[in-house]
Amino acid sequence: MSIYRITEKRGKWIVLRRSDRKTVSDKPLANKTEAKNLVKQLEAKLAAEENKRQRVDLKGVKFLDAFYKFADAKKNEHQESQGIRQTSANRYETTFRLRLKKYLNGPNLIDENITNDEDVLLSDFGNQHMKSFLMKASDDGVPYKTLNNTVKDIKYFLREANADGLEPNLSMTTFKIDKFGYVKPKDHELKHAKDIVILEDAKIVEILTALKNDFGKSVDASNQFAIFCMLFLFGLRASELSGLKRCNVDLKNQRLNVKGVWITSEGGWLNQTKNAGSRRSIKFGKAAFDFLTQWLDYLDKNYKYSVWLFPGVKLNGPLCYKYINANVWKVYARMGLADITCKRDGHVVINSSPLKGSPTKMFRHRLASHLIAAMNKHGILNQNQVRTIVGHTQFSTTAEIYGNKVLAMTEEVENELAAAKEDATGANLLSQVISHK
Repeated sequence: MSIYRITEKRGKWIVLRRSDRKTVSDKPLANKTEAKNLVKQLEAKLAAEENKRQRVDLKGVKFLDAFYKFADAKKNEHQESQGIRQTSANRYETTFRLRLKKYLNGPNLIDENITNDEDVLLSDFGNQHMKSFLMKASDDGVPYKTLNNTVKDIKYFLREANADGLEPNLSMTTFKIDKFGYVKPKDHELKHAKDIVILEDAKIVEILTALKNDFGKSVDASNQFAIFCMLFLFGLRASELSGLKRCNVDLKNQRLNVKGVWITSEGGWLNQTKNAGSRRSIKFGKAAFDFLTQWLDYLDKNYKYSVWLFPGVKLNGPLCYKYINANVWKVYARMGLADITCKRDGHVVINSSPLKGSPTKMFRHRLASHLIAAMNKHGILNQNQVRTIVGHTQFSTTAEIYGNKVLAMTEEVENELAAAKEDATGANLLSQVISHK
């Protein structure tokens, strides 16, 4: 309802304010249409003034206060049966607590006129505040990769704040940390993700042979053989491995159907995968058929009533990530690929290993890299097939992550590759020069 009322008076029309019945029209109006137009003008003026007042209030919001509210709201987006995962929900609260609150304070290191970075307004948060924050965090030993992720969080927050009408300084959404030399390390491994070490085929055969020889001697030994076989054959993510059920194995049609994941911190089995492409049906051949047949027979004898392809050791659920990770490392240690310390609670501390950071991921990288490398050799192995097997929505994702791996080759293949490179680049021109007398 409008706060104004139109009333006829002595053959003319006036506009009254409802709250106090005060006349707001300067003079009586000739007709009702003129009165309605005046009401529209007055309402538009009030709306503009209110909008201006709100903008003034919003410009008074501090950056840290706004980010804290944003992080708190993100935590509420995680629900038991819907919403984002708990790790994603807590990400921004962690960024605020461990980094923003700690390093966005005190005198600004770029502009000496700014004495309290923690008081910067959301609308004023700019280049000097971002750089000062990064400098303080870097000086305190925060890794470059962590700072890079923090900048991503800040930029996402600014876009969300803008969508909420908070009027942040959007120019900071284009900030590039790799252009800020003060925090940029010269060491490649400090700037980029660690290169994944892919074991040579001979070593993998050695591992699988040793595990096969121990199969059936103990629960852990049997599980270790099965875990390594599945990682080797399908390059599954650890959560996908845990989430497999017996019904996901179709021996008749020789297909492994990845339909969900098991994440203990999220409550167990989830009828979802990392992305749409991860929910897939993988056709398998003789090697996988032979292994899965043997494994299902083992389950029928030892875990007849379990629905899981990898039944848990103690509880009714499947093998969890902690168990899988620990046993993979125990195998690596046994094969001379890692130095570890086993804790009483089951956790494994990795003292040193070339595979540190990627114990199960190594097999995923191996599978994808071999598939990409074989695309030219096998015509049926196209981009769509490769990205489906790996579990990506787009092949560009597969190529970006796994397409830069150089795999071990036989001397014959290396010679063929060298000859092909010289032929493609016209290297024979140099041969002509060298041989010319």
